[in-house]
Amino acid sequence: MISRSDSFLAGLACAALLAGCGGAAPEAPPQAAAPVRTLTAVPVTQQDHEATVQRLYLAYFGRAADPGGLAFYTGVSQRHQLVADTGALFWRYGEDPNVRAILDGLAQSPEAAALYGADSRATVAIMYRNLFNREPDSGGLAFWSGLLDSGALTRGQVPVALLAAASFGDLVLFDRKADVAAAFTAALDTPERAAHYNGEAAVAALRAVLAKVDTLTSAAQQAALVQEALAAVAASPAAPKVQAIVRARCVACHSVTPTMPGFASAPRGIRFDTDAQVRADAYRIYVNVVQTQFMPYGNQTQMTQAERDIVRAWYEGGAL
Repeated sequence: MISRSDSFLAGLACAALLAGCGGAAPEAPPQAAAPVRTLTAVPVTQQDHEATVQRLYLAYFGRAADPGGLAFYTGVSQRHQLVADTGALFWRYGEDPNVRAILDGLAQSPEAAALYGADSRATVAIMYRNLFNREPDSGGLAFWSGLLDSGALTRGQVPVALLAAASFGDLVLFDRKADVAAAFTAALDTPERAAHYNGEAAVAALRAVLAKVDTLTSAAQQAALVQEALAAVAASPAAPKVQAIVRARCVACHSVTPTMPGFASAPRGIRFDTDAQVRADAYRIYVNVVQTQFMPYGNQTQMTQAERDIVRAWYEGGAL
């Protein structure tokens, strides 16, 4: 953890002078309003808190929130009054243990670990793409990766530090991207759409669309991008979606370490801890999940019909 020392504030100010944390950024249109920058806890409505959560998802995962994640973290934001200005969370990280725990939890999650890897330079480059849809220049890359390598900043701090030091153009782009992400999540308003936004392939398809946002993206263009993202996610390969469904609905029992109360071991020794195990048992999964709908037992994990339909399409398509 760092303190708000004068030396670090000076370093952060220098970083801000690196053209929005490193490199020339696209200029915002002259008529664009400046993003709100505040250190106060301004979210009031649930919609305000949902907007805060969408910005955190972009900053740490480079994607829009799924409906379940949005609901959970909106509750977290309401309990801890997370500020609407995501960059301002950088200052609260060093002063508020709840904020520190939230940001560190996001940064240390399996999803973030898989996205960023261990290399600091690669991590910083991916964070730039998630936040600003661009690459850092060499100075910005060296500066921020150096802070990570030295331990002056944690991975939980860097995304919000980048926003705290960002240029006007980068902040406008981040807000445009957050607007598209929020509209995409709101459009997941049917079980089928929500089920399709599951797994690495679906997330990758969404990220590719979010990467098209720039400072000049209009409201009409944002709406078109949401429709493009919905179509891309629906068309993404089924196997990663099925693997995600199995992890969410089946692994609580069918694991070497079950978490479902009353199960000390996997029923009949059937385990789905790995993707290979899921593929090897494709027929059994199809019969029990699609044909008989016997599983999940009593549907205690609340598998939806849309999820069963995805399993059907996966198996009948060759379980690829």
